[in-house]
Amino acid sequence: MKQISKSYQWTVLMILCVGTAILYYSNMIFAVRAVDTLEKFQISEGQLAAISTIGGLPGAFLSIVVGRVLDQKGVKRFVSLGLILTAACMVYRIFAKSYMELLIATVLIGVFLLPIIIVGPKMVGGVFLPEQMPLAMGVYGSAGGLGTTLAFATGNAYPSLETAFTGVAALGIVLLAAWLLVVKEPAGEKGPDPGAMPQGEMGRVLKSPNMWKVMFCSGFAVGASLLINTYLTQAFILEKGVAPAVASAIGTTLNCCLIIGGILAGAVIGKLGKINLPYAFICIVGALFYLASYLLPYSPLTFVLVALGGLICSGSVGVSFTRIPLLPMTGDFGPDSIGTATGMNQTALGIMSFALPTVIASIAGNNYMMVFVIAVIFLVLCGIVGLTIPELGEKGKLAQGQKR
Repeated sequence: MKQISKSYQWTVLMILCVGTAILYYSNMIFAVRAVDTLEKFQISEGQLAAISTIGGLPGAFLSIVVGRVLDQKGVKRFVSLGLILTAACMVYRIFAKSYMELLIATVLIGVFLLPIIIVGPKMVGGVFLPEQMPLAMGVYGSAGGLGTTLAFATGNAYPSLETAFTGVAALGIVLLAAWLLVVKEPAGEKGPDPGAMPQGEMGRVLKSPNMWKVMFCSGFAVGASLLINTYLTQAFILEKGVAPAVASAIGTTLNCCLIIGGILAGAVIGKLGKINLPYAFICIVGALFYLASYLLPYSPLTFVLVALGGLICSGSVGVSFTRIPLLPMTGDFGPDSIGTATGMNQTALGIMSFALPTVIASIAGNNYMMVFVIAVIFLVLCGIVGLTIPELGEKGKLAQGQKR
């Protein structure tokens, strides 16, 4: 790989992180400004829930197609077009008069942001060396949590819902400008008209058992995380008799630790040079801390256990992002298919983010013990499945073999 300056590497990474964070920020604004949204558009709680989550739904259906286009047509122009249309939809949403207008604009924002979200692992793999990727992808993996946290931190600071939408649009325009001015086509890309991928390359990605294992780990890890995050505060309020303010503080502690832990997990894995055993530790030990925080009576120790669970388990999703640009080392498919592979992974995330919490909620109801146990089982399974993926770390046999 041609030497790339650290300043360019980290600037590109920050732009990619903003691209992911902005989707979560854009969606969570509705939940943060719930009263304003309900009053202005005269909608029900169910419609509010729909508008708060629907922006992520296009990822479940279009990610593979977008990833395929990124592999075939190059990165710069396709992502640029997506960001231009994203900014246009964000500006349009400021002036929306009906719920249907709001819904359509929000769905389109989710669609047009997909290229910059899916291109993340492909771009990181193009500008960072293999030994640098765990830390870089750890930072990238924390972007969604950062967007959610910032929405709750700043959402109510806007004087009105319209100004909140204006703030989101301003971020979209800044992101577009940064992408156009800073980001270059990755080395080795053929640009906007490279022709078709090698014959059968798409099929190789679809048939890759290791790709499906990564998707399993990504989907169930994010689903388990959402289960715990969704039920944590109400479980402590209704089952443990904790005051709402204290339960909210427990939830805030968890989400802050999820952001910090994702970055730390990447740094630690980068230092160790191995992925599989650290990943098993992350999933299994982190899950046990989550379970202990619920099983033990509420005390100051609860905050410690929740914090440790968040710090450790946050890497359960981020490590899967780290693996994707490294999967070509297995010989399952080539480097030119990383966009398609990322699209498949994003599809798994989109489906499981919606399906797993919905299905478990319908089964468990208000049985919070069942919810925590199921989440722990899924995380343990992720750790076990992760051990069956070939070691892709810098000190693994595959990486060492490529250096010879």
